[in-house]
Amino acid sequence: MNQLHTSLRQLRLSGLLQSLDVRLQEATAARLGHGEFLELILQDELNVRHQRRLERRTKAADFRALKTLEDFDWQFNPSIRRKQIFELAAGGYLSSKKDILLLGPPGVGKTHLAQALGYEAIKQGKEVLYRSIFDLVRDFLKDEAFKQQDKTLRRYLKPDLVIIDDMGLKALPKQSGEYLLEVVMRRYENRSTIMTSNRPLEDWGKLLSDVPTAGAILDRFLHHAITLAITGRSYRGKDSLPQPPEPKATRKSNEPLTAGGAS
Repeated sequence: MNQLHTSLRQLRLSGLLQSLDVRLQEATAARLGHGEFLELILQDELNVRHQRRLERRTKAADFRALKTLEDFDWQFNPSIRRKQIFELAAGGYLSSKKDILLLGPPGVGKTHLAQALGYEAIKQGKEVLYRSIFDLVRDFLKDEAFKQQDKTLRRYLKPDLVIIDDMGLKALPKQSGEYLLEVVMRRYENRSTIMTSNRPLEDWGKLLSDVPTAGAILDRFLHHAITLAITGRSYRGKDSLPQPPEPKATRKSNEPLTAGGAS
């Protein structure tokens, strides 16, 4: 048995190694055939490798926080069509190289949904990168200073899905439009991009301090984009909202009290 464990380590079959002893006991108890036993232990190895790939891709995506569709409060903002989101989660937009734009005021769930769609793409074997618009600008500014802009651009062009979050929180440096245009233009009809914005599209020229560039960005991005407008209250502030008082029991003046109190 020790030699078998050593061989499995040398072959880097750690998933199989972890479950081998349990599977041997199971095979003896259930009188499994050789083929059934082999199928079980190989499936254990495949499951472990799949989980590791999922963890690696999730870490590489650099999400702000791991958000899932199961964690989302669908009751809070009825303007969000749950069926449409789950249809997007199936990944058809990735196959057809379409983009997604999530529009709405701060706090209504855009970032959560964008990252959740990203996680669903990862589970389908896709490479995903999450960056806020501020991250994107910093990445290009930093590497431009070190003459490594091509390296940064490749980072934004390689993933199957890039998520650019927080467009519209505040105005950006003038050159920001040029960086964003380069990413959008190069990914256009080649890879999918999800963007979220707190401001209407007509404000993008002011945000980027460059109206023509903003127009060029929107022209390409919106050509094949699925636009979801989300309205309603802030999801983040829902727990701090005042709760209505509990209704008090009342009784008529001529109605007697029972032994347990008011009826």
